[in-house]
Amino acid sequence: MTLKTWLIYRWKQICAACVLGCSVIMTGNVVGWSVEVSRIMEDPNTSFNFTQDDHQWLVSCGGIAAIFSTAGAGMLVELVGPCRLLGFMLVPAAIGWILMATTLSLPWIYVGRIITSAIGFMITTVAQPVIAEMCLPDVRGLLSSLTEIMVSVGMLLVYILARFLSWQTTTLICGVILFPLVTAILFVPESPYWLLRRGKEKMALRSLLRLRAPEHDVDSELSNIREAITQSQNHSITQQFQSLRETANYRPVLLVTSIFLLRELGGAMNIFMYAVFFFENAGVMLDPFSCSVLLGVSRLIFTIISAFIIDKVGRRPLLLTSTLVCALTLYITGGVLTMEDQGIGWLPLTCVLVYVASFGMGVGPVPWILLGELLPTPVRSIGASIVTSAFAIVLFIVTNVFPDVALSIGVENACLIFASFQLMLALVVFLFVPETRGRTLEDLQQAFVGSEVLTPFSQSLSVRQGYTPAYGSTFPSTSQEKVR
Repeated sequence: MTLKTWLIYRWKQICAACVLGCSVIMTGNVVGWSVEVSRIMEDPNTSFNFTQDDHQWLVSCGGIAAIFSTAGAGMLVELVGPCRLLGFMLVPAAIGWILMATTLSLPWIYVGRIITSAIGFMITTVAQPVIAEMCLPDVRGLLSSLTEIMVSVGMLLVYILARFLSWQTTTLICGVILFPLVTAILFVPESPYWLLRRGKEKMALRSLLRLRAPEHDVDSELSNIREAITQSQNHSITQQFQSLRETANYRPVLLVTSIFLLRELGGAMNIFMYAVFFFENAGVMLDPFSCSVLLGVSRLIFTIISAFIIDKVGRRPLLLTSTLVCALTLYITGGVLTMEDQGIGWLPLTCVLVYVASFGMGVGPVPWILLGELLPTPVRSIGASIVTSAFAIVLFIVTNVFPDVALSIGVENACLIFASFQLMLALVVFLFVPETRGRTLEDLQQAFVGSEVLTPFSQSLSVRQGYTPAYGSTFPSTSQEKVR
């Protein structure tokens, strides 16, 4: 298939995924804004007392807010719908940024930080599964990577603005850029999976017609989605919780949760959110804010590269290789810092840049893609909430204690601990994570139970009797006339 033909058949879902993916720039702004906390401490015009404890709490308090917002995301998705929820949430998020930029009171900065963090992580929880639901298997890896790309863009934007503008101006820009996204999301069709769960079959059909090429067999795809939902009959949050007792549902939720927990214990967020602190204590001679920009550029470039190769290479090889490289670079960084040789101050920066590049290739984007692919349709909303809530809890803990731990045992020993968790993640990926490339969500729904269980060492998955892959059809749908 040529690029022109590919674009003709996929441009609708590409546009929808791009709009939803752009909403996650908010999460990148939240993570990147942590460098501005150092700016607030250095600002001679600050009218309030700002201590080191305030520094740690202002960076980490977003994790507390995210625990509650991500836990409630599943219920809100089922009530409102994922696309509409994303549009609604961006408005108070923009107000939170503007509040932080214009206030002269430290308590109100905390309030704005909590609002923006809570909504930012909720947006990531909602956006990733709905993008997976909208995309066909041959482009799902590329388009699902958009969320991690936009997180990288949001971080880099704040890093660059922090280098040249005041913290108030940077914060204000983070809020203003959200308003065009609110308008754009209004034109994105709602998830057909959610519409069918709500019994709105005709609207689900219209949604698919807006997402697919005219030649696509929408009837077949709609039938397969309906079958996957009917098998579980779990339309309410209570029923989804009850469905978690089934082996096919709790196994993938536990697996994806463990991946996220080990990912965060591997130190990535500490480096991104305490970039200035990290480089100052690592003895790097270059300006810490310039180092932050280099981190942002490295992560963005390699996340984009990952997006274009993930549907060819596969999720599992990228994640496994990336994890091993991250562990190696952290071990080298810890070893170099232990030597305390001022003549090789460039080496820690080089190792961290390689770590960030490898993170962008696999450890960063792939877990979020697996969140949308491995969580079964019967528990996708509540499962995503469970995974991201556990992620938020660990995020709060590691970002809150990192400065004290680093000062107590040294940055070098902290790097060695992070590297060990990366190796544990590599072991989990090697033993338990299956390859999801090219498989429909309906197939993956049966990937962890019975005779159809899909393991890393068995790449075949039984196909249901009479199943016709909707994405493989070249026959036009007869339903286009029905909904007119």
